[in-house]
Amino acid sequence: MLGTTTRSIVTTTVIVEVGIAGWVLGYGALWLLVMIAAVTAADTVWGVLRRHVPADIAGLEVAALLGILMVAGADTTLIVLTAAACAAWLIRPERQEPPLERLTRPAGAPSAS
Repeated sequence: MLGTTTRSIVTTTVIVEVGIAGWVLGYGALWLLVMIAAVTAADTVWGVLRRHVPADIAGLEVAALLGILMVAGADTTLIVLTAAACAAWLIRPERQEPPLERLTRPAGAPSAS
């Protein structure tokens, strides 16, 4: 979802807009956290199914953990740290390269982009 500038802007805008709507409706940061979990889950499922990147299963696990922590009513600090892990998973640069390029490029060589 964050592969191009346009997708990054749209994804960030949707997350922020739903977060603001949640605050206006009296739910505080809950909706913002739900959107981070939803975007992470959607992007990782897309990665596994369309880009054929099995490592995205770890991102799906982090998104699921965030959802479980919110439903279980865990400590706010733990929820915020898990949401930060979801965001870090989405923006890491290795996710933006095609999987084949990662496999065929020698270790330490710069990417093509």
